Amino acid sequence: MKGRFYWWPEWAKLKKAYARSAEKQMDADKFNAICAGTGLPNIHQKSTFKFKDVADGASRFVGNSPSGEKPYARIYTRLGNPNTEYLEKVLFQLECQHIIENALAADEKTPTIASLVFASGMAAITTVIMGFVQPGDAIIVGNVYGCTDSFMRFLQKRFGIEIIFVDATKAENIKAAIDAHKNTVAVLIETPDNPTLQMCDIEAISKYTEEEEILLIVDNTFCSPYLQQPFRLGADVVVHSLTKYVNGHSASIAGAALGPYEFFSKEVYPVYKDFGPTPSPFDSWLNSLTIQEMGVRMEHQCKTAQRIAEFLEQHPHIEKVWYPGLKSHPQHELCKKQMRNGGAMISFEVKGGFEAGVKLMNFFARPDTPMELAVSLGSVISYIEHPASMTHAVVPEEDRIVRGITNSLVRLSIGVEGYSVLAEALDRGLRS
Repeated sequence: MKGRFYWWPEWAKLKKAYARSAEKQMDADKFNAICAGTGLPNIHQKSTFKFKDVADGASRFVGNSPSGEKPYARIYTRLGNPNTEYLEKVLFQLECQHIIENALAADEKTPTIASLVFASGMAAITTVIMGFVQPGDAIIVGNVYGCTDSFMRFLQKRFGIEIIFVDATKAENIKAAIDAHKNTVAVLIETPDNPTLQMCDIEAISKYTEEEEILLIVDNTFCSPYLQQPFRLGADVVVHSLTKYVNGHSASIAGAALGPYEFFSKEVYPVYKDFGPTPSPFDSWLNSLTIQEMGVRMEHQCKTAQRIAEFLEQHPHIEKVWYPGLKSHPQHELCKKQMRNGGAMISFEVKGGFEAGVKLMNFFARPDTPMELAVSLGSVISYIEHPASMTHAVVPEEDRIVRGITNSLVRLSIGVEGYSVLAEALDRGLRS
C-alpha cells in the first residue's frame, strides 16, 4: 500500500542499488569461510552489564555505543548480548555479503540491512509483523508453517487484520490479491513451502510488491542462507527458524529476522525490546558454534536427499514424491534458478494411503532404526513426521486439503547418516 511506510523510498533506493543481484548465491567456499569465522566470543551468561560511569549509562540508553558494539547490547541481555550480537553479524554476512561489498564499493554511508536474533523462529515472525501491523491492514499469506498460519488467524480474529490466504506458487495470484485488497501492507511466503515443497518465485512476486510498496517477507528456514538468499531476489524481510539448519543438532531453539535498517531500528526493535523475545547467551553461543560447519553439513544432506528422492520415486511402494531437485517436480526449473540445489527436505505419499504411511512412520519410531519420528528438521539426525496430524494440525482440514497437505502425506528431513543407510532402512520400512 503506497505511502504506508515512511522509510520505503530510501529503502527502495538502497535495495535497487545494493541488494538485488544477478548472482543468486554466494560462492560456496566463501560462504563456508564466513561460517567458520574467527573470534567466537566467550559465553557472556549474564543479565546485566556495568557502566563505566553515569554518562556512559545514559548514552547507552539512547542507543549510543562504542564502535563495534551493537546499540543497547551492553545494558541488559533482553536488549542485546555480545553472544547474540556475534551471531547476528554472522547471519548478516551470510545473507547480505553482496550488499556489504556493493555498499562499500559505492562508499555508501547509510546502513541498509539490520539483523536480529530471537528466542524462536515464531518469535522472529510475530515480532516483525507486530512492528508494522495496524487496524485496517491486510496481509497476503501463502502456504506457511502451521503455527505461522495459526498466528495469522489469531490476528484476524482478535484484531480484525484482514488475512488473505492464496496459492503463492503462482505469482499472478499475489498480483490479483493485491489488486483486490488495496489495504495490503505485506506478503508472507515460504519457499519451498512446508510441507508440500511447492515453490514461490520470489523475484516475480517482488515486482508486484515493490510497485505498491508492500513488504515481501520470506521465511527462508527450509533453505537457510546456504541454499537461497532472498535479498538477491527482491525480498524485503528474511526470517529463519535457527533451530533447524543453523543449529543442525536439535540442541537449541532460536530465530532470526533481517530487514530494512530504518524499519528494524525504528519499528521492529522497540517491539523486540518490550516484548522480550530474547535468546539466552548460551543459545546464541551454541548457534554461533554450530553455524561454523553449516554449509559443509548441508551440502552432504542435500546430496543424500537428491539420491533418496530418486530412490523413492522409483520405489514400488511409493505413490508420489515431492522434491524440488527432481525433474518431475513442477517447479524444478525455478529451483535451479533461485536455490543452490534441491535441499534436504522430501515429502511423499505411500501406496496404501494413510495407514501405510502410519506403518512406515511407526517403523522409524523404533530405537533400532537410523531415523526418528519427530517434527523438527534440519538436524544431523533424519526425521520423519505426519504433517496433517502434527506440524499442520492447527490448519483447518479443508484448507489443508486444498494446499495438498493430505492425510497420506509424509515429510522427511534428511540428516547426515548417508544414502546407503537411509535407503536400506526406508526399503525395509516400506516392505515390512
